[in-house]
Amino acid sequence: MSKPAPTYCLGPDFYNKLIEFVARFQQEGYDLFSEEFAQLDEFIAAAHTDQSDRTDKGLRRTPKIKYLLEAVSFKIYDQLNRDRFNQAKRTVIVLPDCLNLHNPDCLKTDEKWGDQCQQCVDNCQANEVVELAEQYGIEVVFSKRKLTEQIKHFSEKHNDLGVIGIGCLLMLAEGMRSAADAGVPARGVLLNFTGCEHWNDEPFASEFPLDQLKTILEEKYG
Repeated sequence: MSKPAPTYCLGPDFYNKLIEFVARFQQEGYDLFSEEFAQLDEFIAAAHTDQSDRTDKGLRRTPKIKYLLEAVSFKIYDQLNRDRFNQAKRTVIVLPDCLNLHNPDCLKTDEKWGDQCQQCVDNCQANEVVELAEQYGIEVVFSKRKLTEQIKHFSEKHNDLGVIGIGCLLMLAEGMRSAADAGVPARGVLLNFTGCEHWNDEPFASEFPLDQLKTILEEKYG
């Protein structure tokens, strides 16, 4: 190469370094999160022997390393987007369907750009999020399958927009990438566990740490 590299320049030992780094990252991650990931190996092994006709086998067979990778990806995106999110004038909170207490018989209204919580149960976390959001004049919607289109709609509606997503380890970082595709800075809060039908034969409500959401909002709005 006759000119200096404008950004990075891979040396001859780069791939060896990368292999070493990935191996160390994986082992140290598994050690650090051994309690949180304690059930994964058994679940993934059972998913690989599943002979049923369910259509979400691929998701259920997600390798353990992907959970670690997506957790780190979420946190990196969250940190990268922090300043732009705080500077955005408007905010929309996007909830997962599995958060509602009556899933799958929730009374939320079916709306084109995101179902709306009807606050029918006091101790449902979806209701708690809506109550919190009302203090800041923030709109709350449930996620749609075409998330990028959903976020683009609210970006056009509100112009200067930031998004807060709540989701599971395997979905939240992907949702933040969808927001980036729409040109919208996103922050997020991870579910403590997944209660939806993809991971449970009898679905139940997922939960997340509401204090984490409060912290994000207080940092932005004071």
